[in-house]
Amino acid sequence: MGELEDVKDLLPANASISDTRYEASDIVIYTDSKEFFLDHSEAVRKIVSNLKKRVEVRPSSKLFSKPENAEKKLKEIIPSEAGFDEAIFQPSLGKVIIRAEKPGRVIGNNGRTLDEIKKKTLWAPQVERVPAIKSKIVDRARELTVEDPEFRKDFLHDVGKKIRRGDPPEDEWVRVGGLGGFRQVGRSSVLLQTEQSTVLMDAGINPSAEPGTKDNFPILNAPELDLQDLDAVVLSHAHMDHCGMIPYLYKMGYDGPLYCTKPTRDLMIMLALDYIGIAHQENQDAPYDSSAIKKAIKRTITPDYGEVTDITSDMKLTLRNSGHIIGSSLCHVHVGEGIHNVLYTGDYNYDKSEMLRPADTNFKRVETMITESTYGGKDDRQQPREEAQKKFLSKMKQTLSKGGKVIVPVFAIGRSQEILGMLADELDRDYFDYPLYIDGMIKDANALHTAYPEFLSKKVQKKIFQEENNPFTNDQLHSIGSNSEREDVIEGGPSIILATSGMLTGGPILSYLEALADDPKNAMIFVGYQASGTLGNKIQQGRSTVNINGKRVEINLDVNTVSGFSAHSDRQQIINFSKNLRSSPNRVLTNHGEESKCFSLASTLHKVLHIDTSAPQNLDVNRLN
Repeated sequence: MGELEDVKDLLPANASISDTRYEASDIVIYTDSKEFFLDHSEAVRKIVSNLKKRVEVRPSSKLFSKPENAEKKLKEIIPSEAGFDEAIFQPSLGKVIIRAEKPGRVIGNNGRTLDEIKKKTLWAPQVERVPAIKSKIVDRARELTVEDPEFRKDFLHDVGKKIRRGDPPEDEWVRVGGLGGFRQVGRSSVLLQTEQSTVLMDAGINPSAEPGTKDNFPILNAPELDLQDLDAVVLSHAHMDHCGMIPYLYKMGYDGPLYCTKPTRDLMIMLALDYIGIAHQENQDAPYDSSAIKKAIKRTITPDYGEVTDITSDMKLTLRNSGHIIGSSLCHVHVGEGIHNVLYTGDYNYDKSEMLRPADTNFKRVETMITESTYGGKDDRQQPREEAQKKFLSKMKQTLSKGGKVIVPVFAIGRSQEILGMLADELDRDYFDYPLYIDGMIKDANALHTAYPEFLSKKVQKKIFQEENNPFTNDQLHSIGSNSEREDVIEGGPSIILATSGMLTGGPILSYLEALADDPKNAMIFVGYQASGTLGNKIQQGRSTVNINGKRVEINLDVNTVSGFSAHSDRQQIINFSKNLRSSPNRVLTNHGEESKCFSLASTLHKVLHIDTSAPQNLDVNRLN
């Protein structure tokens, strides 16, 4: 508790401190003094300068007003144009979460409205944006993020104590092992270890493996991994091949923190709940239930991009934008006092896109990089985005003009929003009067995107803030939510259908394919990666007959692939990213790619960068220093 005692010594005599606690790597000061709560910036600056930790001051229970009185004040202070939705009071934390349609109006110019809220209510306010689209799944996800604040207070304090434990190790070594996703796409999982710490990065499922088989999941029984001794889990982004088994860790006894961005946390909830629902519909056993998801969320810590966070006694984590999907992160781990720096890319896109900024390269030190190789093969070159858009729109218009339907298999998160962003301008043209249908979890993912516009590109942010040409709320965009609505779309006129899943491994896309595949007037446009062995891959490779839900289906529709919309970097973009890193790596390990592509990319990076490279397989362990 030395650090907390140091905080008290650095505080002014009139601070009237009731408690000081850890909140993971941060420090929270609870005060009984109204004056100190409202004016503590100089004291906090002094503490931060001395301890190099983030510090927050909150009111004690003796200070803040009753929630019902505080809510009345909020309604008086917050301007009507802010779209105030609800206030969630957390007395044990001294916080009130204010949800509104326009958070900027709650904050006010230079934070003046927020200051008035603090002054009139004596609560510590936290402002969140309400999604522009109503979604029960998003509402449920957000409910889970604020449950049981008393537990969270104690949990985060315990995490903080654990982070600050231990003496310097006698033997400073760092090693990394692959538990999934090496020389393959799917079930990504990376184990990073030192003498003091064990951290797991990602734990996904393999969408191309038979559900419930050992190849469907990471190798969590590896001798190097003991869930009871695991210090932290880091999640790069919320696609099922990276996040699908995170709740399972908690079911099997892991009880520590999960680090990811806020959008990643919320999307993981949505996908995991959907995963359970689909398993039940198909009379299969899911590896966990909703209680495991709740356990994970109650223990999730959400750093902002660029924020350095202690996650163990000898590891500091920094997340930066990876450009893959909303909230996706490049995960940088600084080990010890500069012993080693590891960059785990997860999935990343080093190219401009409609929705997101390109992957960030601003890392001061990187000794080892673990990079994806999805499109790392020697012939993997995506066509430029402008060409991809022209090709997609040309095929779409050609199909619609002859009375056909355009079916686009998409991932609910990422690719669907990218296509919607591209189509937003098209839908607003006077001559374009075809309906655009979305089916699956796309509507819910869209809703979540409108809740976190700060994670999106400047172009899309502007559209959302100005409420003009918003790609998520266009009048010609229709969400399908039942079988009867699905039948109406199938029997109706020319239209564009975006449906999940992106690899045709399940979901509503199969209903459309089964009903529409036989008609050559229709077209299917693949805009994403089709893993080997999936139905999508078989059709993409020219299979003329497939089995869907036990039924033989003839594939007579026009099958097309447009590669320029990928949320993954292609071979040249990976090379460019590696070259443009602020700190050039000394070693590169390739993963998240077919075996030949992992080897090919490793070989090329060795020649281009003149550094050590390799393509390890699952269960290989590499010492890094």
